[in-house]
Amino acid sequence: MRTRNKVIALLLAGVLTFSLAGCGAGGNDSAPAEPAADTAAEPEEAGAPEAEEADTGSDEHEPVTVVWLNQYNEDGIIKWTEWVKEQVESQYPYITLDMQTYSADEIDSILLTKIASDDAPQIFSCRTASIPEYVDAGYVYDLSNEPWIGNVAESFVQSAVVNGIQVYVPMDTNYSGIFYNKDVFEENGLEIPETADELYAVCDALKAKGIEPFSCGFGELWTLEEYFFPIWMTYCVGGYGGFDANRAWFTDLEAGNTTFTGDEAFAAAFSTLYALRDYFSEDPMTTDWNTALGKVATGEGAMICNGSWTIDGILSINPDANIGTFAIPLTNDVADTVLVEGPGTGPMCFNTEDPELLDASLKVFEVMYSPESGQSYAELGNKISTFKNADLSFNPAFGDMQAYSADGLSWSKGGVTQFGSEGYNIFDSRVQEYLMKDSLDIEGLTAALDSDFAAMRN
Repeated sequence: MRTRNKVIALLLAGVLTFSLAGCGAGGNDSAPAEPAADTAAEPEEAGAPEAEEADTGSDEHEPVTVVWLNQYNEDGIIKWTEWVKEQVESQYPYITLDMQTYSADEIDSILLTKIASDDAPQIFSCRTASIPEYVDAGYVYDLSNEPWIGNVAESFVQSAVVNGIQVYVPMDTNYSGIFYNKDVFEENGLEIPETADELYAVCDALKAKGIEPFSCGFGELWTLEEYFFPIWMTYCVGGYGGFDANRAWFTDLEAGNTTFTGDEAFAAAFSTLYALRDYFSEDPMTTDWNTALGKVATGEGAMICNGSWTIDGILSINPDANIGTFAIPLTNDVADTVLVEGPGTGPMCFNTEDPELLDASLKVFEVMYSPESGQSYAELGNKISTFKNADLSFNPAFGDMQAYSADGLSWSKGGVTQFGSEGYNIFDSRVQEYLMKDSLDIEGLTAALDSDFAAMRN
């Protein structure tokens, strides 16, 4: 096992090479939860247990502050964290929950710096691709024996076991596809495209009306990967577009068993992304994520290709926005038009040697993973909650996504091990570089990636 200092150095080197959020990339995933009956409490009705049931005796506990380092920047999910903080501090007056929020692009470097300074947050998030290194270093507390795990569907629980420990429990399931302003489509007489030609026709019609087909926030580079994610995952891993499914695609490339050069599925994926450049918003590489969300929220833009957390971001800007979802058409065969699905992540607990701090942190998790919190998380954060009996009927966009699953028009990336943090740093920076070129250069891109991955292995 590596020493902690060595792992910190390696992770910091990866972060400094290229900072990227892991909202949808990395880790092992599984299938989405089915919608359930309306049995859960409304968020505003979800109260704390009776005082006599809560461990509130401040005379029995010294005051303790639990730091929660997170990357929750959308209004809805922030409201949920505030709900958790209120519940924790009401039930356990000796606990102060200190919320520290950073952007997805900087959270890994902040986290690693804090760990190296012996100032580690007790509850934290990180880039998903980096999780095995954190586990290997001994930073992550094993949550497998916590009783509240039973509140989450078992298939999701198992998806977050890394190197034999329960590193987190997924709080939601995510879909990757196109999120669009339904009113913009309706006002312009547009139908949901089911083939690539139909998608380009929709984009051309939008451009003719002065509406951005795809609003882009590539100034935060993680959003570029999320645009690309459902395209190359479907071609290279899922096996659509006439290609063979290959769930070892990532690990084979990292190990040097295969190469990008000659990979026809990857060439088709990047070519598809490159073909959409004409429909990106103006100056996509300098525009931030919130600006892109705002364009779709107000109708200035029509679509964003990303993960299902996009819904919360748009509704945070315009609660009245009418948002729907559809799978990105990759070819002119409708059988290739599928949504990619998989579980999200959840907060992790730092493996502290301080028993009182650990106990207080686990009490925060107990509140966070209560059934009331699961419903609050769904409704306030506009999330497809993994909690048992969570009612998701409040958001029609969820129905759009789950209809794809019900009709067999989605596939799960469950069990797929993706690139590690260094591999993703290389991959994403090269994708950005070659997407910005004036002409499509598959040979140059694949040769550069192969050279970079070979250097990484050495």
